Amino acid sequence: MAVYFRKAGSISSAILFVVIFASQESGLVVTNAPTHGASLGLLLFLLPGMVGSFLSYANKIVTPLLGALLVTPLCLAMFYIGRCAPLTLWFQLTYLLSALFWCACGALAGNFLYAMIKPPVR
Repeated sequence: MAVYFRKAGSISSAILFVVIFASQESGLVVTNAPTHGASLGLLLFLLPGMVGSFLSYANKIVTPLLGALLVTPLCLAMFYIGRCAPLTLWFQLTYLLSALFWCACGALAGNFLYAMIKPPVR
């Protein structure tokens, strides 16, 4: 049981990363406005990092990022399968790298919140 709990952070981060990526690719979640062109949907990638940081035992920043990094080839394959208009490889890689960046920022925020909430050690 303890072995699975140690991997819970990376597994949950990987699953949430794929779910958020698939929901944005399918158009289920549309958070970008055509007026200003900003893609605010990338902020949803904070969630896998935060949840993975809360569930990880040690390395609260690296573990969620590792889980998200392991599923990036699957997400890259989803780009090829899901898009009608072909996008360049550079666009796909920059989108995935920015999603990984926001996942790492979520892990940092989760680690900060965990440090604020946990009781002090005496």
